[in-house]
Amino acid sequence: MGKKKVIIAIVAVVLIFAVVAAVYILTSKGEDKNKVEVVPDTTTSATTEAPVTTVPETEPTTTTVTTFPPFVNGLSLKAQEAKQSNADTVGWIRLSNTVIDYPLVRTSDNDYYVSTNFYHNADPAGWVFVDYRCDFGPDLYSDNLMAYGHNMADGSMFSDLKKYQRDEAFYEANPIIEVSSLYADYQYKVFAFMLCNGVKGSDFEFWNYINFAPGTDEWSLEEYLAKIDDKSLITTNVDVKEGDKLLMLSTCNTGDTTDPIRFVVLARMVRPGEDAYEGTTGSSRR
Repeated sequence: MGKKKVIIAIVAVVLIFAVVAAVYILTSKGEDKNKVEVVPDTTTSATTEAPVTTVPETEPTTTTVTTFPPFVNGLSLKAQEAKQSNADTVGWIRLSNTVIDYPLVRTSDNDYYVSTNFYHNADPAGWVFVDYRCDFGPDLYSDNLMAYGHNMADGSMFSDLKKYQRDEAFYEANPIIEVSSLYADYQYKVFAFMLCNGVKGSDFEFWNYINFAPGTDEWSLEEYLAKIDDKSLITTNVDVKEGDKLLMLSTCNTGDTTDPIRFVVLARMVRPGEDAYEGTTGSSRR
């Protein structure tokens, strides 16, 4: 009888173990059905999906996320991301060896961003902004894209534009300005910089030359270039032709708010297939 009891006990233990194992296996299978397999993302930037950026955690979760068609990995992608934080964003600007690396904004006037920063807070530094009269989109693009920014004592905003004036070697080392819209990336090569009176009624209201009418005396490219040549502080070998898209960047000459003089940098868009640096060497100061 002793042997029978031992055998019965062993059989009971085996049966209990088998039942527990069966329950465990069935439970595990049930859990596996609820799991989602993670497949590595093998897509590239050349997808048909529009790149979508997320809203920063510091912004309200109700902010609308805008999507755009895919483009090369340039500044336009940075501009698209910045637009999630500020709907006034129309592009991005960057100049090598300076702090100029900012989203460009535009609103319904040229006053708001003089004393308001990118996050819509009151700020004496304001922000860098495109003239409200300029078109800067996928289909419309002004002949002369104009942007403004303060010459701040701390070196921010457009103060580093003055390096072109202060440092004779700076121009040939940094003749290219990168500007992107929300839709494409562009390069501009600087062909002049000058000091001008920023008061309305002055001899050269440089801020009014937005679009040119070929063959006319009013707002013509020829008139504009002649006035620039008369005032430019440098002679370059960069040519400008009818049909070229221009860029004008304006900042205060000094930090004195009563100073009416503006330092203005002029550049033209690099043409398709053109060497971006062609004509940027052999310059001379006037």
